[in-house]
Amino acid sequence: MRFSTYIAKRFMLGGKGAGTSRFTGWIAIIGMAIGCFALIISIAVLNGFELQVADKIIGFEGDLRISKIKPSIAEDIYNHLKSDNNISQIVPFMERKGIVLTNSNSVRMVSFKAVPFDKINEFYNLGLDSIIVKDNTPQLLLGTLLAERLQVEVGDNIKIMSPIDNPIQIGLPRILNVEVAGIFQIDVLDYDDRIVFIPLKYGKQLFLRKKSVDGYDTRLVNRNNIDVTKEELRSHFGSNARIENWEDIHEGLFNAMRMERIGAIIVLSLIVLVAAFNLTSTLVLVTYQKIREIGILRTLGASANVIKTIIIKQGILIGGIGAVVGIVLSVGIVILQNYLGFLPLPQDIYAFNKLPMVLSVRDVIIVPFIAFLLIILASYIAAKRAMLIEPKEAVHLEK
Repeated sequence: MRFSTYIAKRFMLGGKGAGTSRFTGWIAIIGMAIGCFALIISIAVLNGFELQVADKIIGFEGDLRISKIKPSIAEDIYNHLKSDNNISQIVPFMERKGIVLTNSNSVRMVSFKAVPFDKINEFYNLGLDSIIVKDNTPQLLLGTLLAERLQVEVGDNIKIMSPIDNPIQIGLPRILNVEVAGIFQIDVLDYDDRIVFIPLKYGKQLFLRKKSVDGYDTRLVNRNNIDVTKEELRSHFGSNARIENWEDIHEGLFNAMRMERIGAIIVLSLIVLVAAFNLTSTLVLVTYQKIREIGILRTLGASANVIKTIIIKQGILIGGIGAVVGIVLSVGIVILQNYLGFLPLPQDIYAFNKLPMVLSVRDVIIVPFIAFLLIILASYIAAKRAMLIEPKEAVHLEK
């Protein structure tokens, strides 16, 4: 064991009968532990919610969306996507703002999304067990909030129309009588109140002014290659189509969630900063409490740098104990929550039945980095004060 490390351990928390310095030392340890614990747990929860929201959105929209397609090359784009080995599923769609009317005269403006109904349950994660597709009967799927507002249930008949697709200059647009085939619940954004799925063949009948499909929703064989696949498709299609992944479509939402995470890290780091200030005061108290011993060490030949190293190592030992305890406890809770789910959430309020917690390697690295950076800074400030002590002055000051 190095000489400076041995002395740092002997001086730690002021030793026996340290009084105030021991108390403030324990406060520094507890504060550092709480700060690291809060940082890890907060980051894990924010990551968990972001991942859950992303999974919901991907399940509803797919990995990549090809839209703004020129009608003349829609078929060529579909054939290219079908031959792409990175793409596992392709679903054509048509979108249009429209109106839903019920027999009780309830009216809502919605966004229609026309897709092949035989693929809807296979491609889109709508939380529906099964859908009975009737080839000769117009059907639709709508969200729980919209169903509640319209006061409809599965099996009810309602009317839909697209006012912008009026076939003549004067008169009413085409109206379709449809049957409610299912009610989905996504609990993300406003999907449950805005989106209505209808069969693609009836969408073509309703959207008279559309010459072809609006685009294709796709799923990839390996989602990790999403950026590479997106750039390949962009370079191939050029300006003939827009290629977007789920993150591009909801860029504002995910940027806001990332900013929220950064803000949480900055705010909760203040707890660690306060603990670091307390650590500085503890080390200064210990320095003055051990001023005679420091004077003896200087008289015996210990240089100012050795004293500085002793104080810094003492601070690292005190702060490090708190940081390690806080990190170990928080990581343990995250692991237990993922396996046992002992922190439930009310499912009637949240879209999840347990508190989501996710940690990445980057998160586990950044918190100790912040903690030990502040610990070393606090120890260095206290050590600079100790270096000012002269051997003769230290011996005379001790009574």
